[in-house]
Amino acid sequence: MMWTWSLNGSATTFPAWGRLFIECKSTQGATMSTSSQHQQLKEQFILSRGKWTPQMENMLRSDPDYFAAYLKLRSVPLTNLALPAKTQELVLLAVVAQCTALFKPGIEAHTASAMEAGASKEEIREVLHLSSVLGIHAMSVGVPLLVEVLAEDSRTAGHTGELDQRRQQLKDDFESKRGYWSQNWDNIVRIDPDFFEAYTEYSSLPFRKDKSVLDAKTKELIYCAIDCATTHLYAPGLKLHIRNAVRYGATPEEIMEVFELAALMGHHTVLVGGEVLEAQLNSS
Repeated sequence: MMWTWSLNGSATTFPAWGRLFIECKSTQGATMSTSSQHQQLKEQFILSRGKWTPQMENMLRSDPDYFAAYLKLRSVPLTNLALPAKTQELVLLAVVAQCTALFKPGIEAHTASAMEAGASKEEIREVLHLSSVLGIHAMSVGVPLLVEVLAEDSRTAGHTGELDQRRQQLKDDFESKRGYWSQNWDNIVRIDPDFFEAYTEYSSLPFRKDKSVLDAKTKELIYCAIDCATTHLYAPGLKLHIRNAVRYGATPEEIMEVFELAALMGHHTVLVGGEVLEAQLNSS
């Protein structure tokens, strides 16, 4: 039997594994029931590594048109697979686990999906450790502004010029362990070398030979993911880590796919908001 699929009355093309539809008609004109339509959408979501949750059920039941449109958007990176499925799931985990998101349903779903795709517990922990450094952007944003304010009334003494021996050693140590240096670090190491020394040890843990399980390119893609996440959008760090990722062999398609995966977090608005709306409707 031949089938045609339409979304809001117009033909829509989906990948082979994602025959998604709202109206599904045979060439003989038979139309599937609403329950059958919903079941097909649910099955295609699960087939595409999706984890079915009460929130997803509510999103599908409330507006199957939105669900199908989201599923088509999601299908693009999951079908193109510029990155392996395991790496995609680790990227998605980083996006929802970093401290400006902390979306627990997503953390649970992508941890499970990453493990099903072959990720080890050590790889998942490393993604969490890499993502946890996002807090340093309080310094990356705040310290340059502090230096600007100090310069306004000529109070920059001791915070400019060449690094002294200890601070230069801290810089060299960071470059040795992390493989790069950012000008943002200059003022941080000048003003508080003790904090910078502690941060170097903290952020370098996933790079230690006895700890590291992800390759350098994947590490940089994880950093790209957390910096481009809509809840963070830290452009200076993102550009730096794009550059690092390219240096380690990442292709434009791989980096673009990180952005596409990160863009999917927008549907959390509908997941969470829809759940609240449903609760209000049930209580009234």
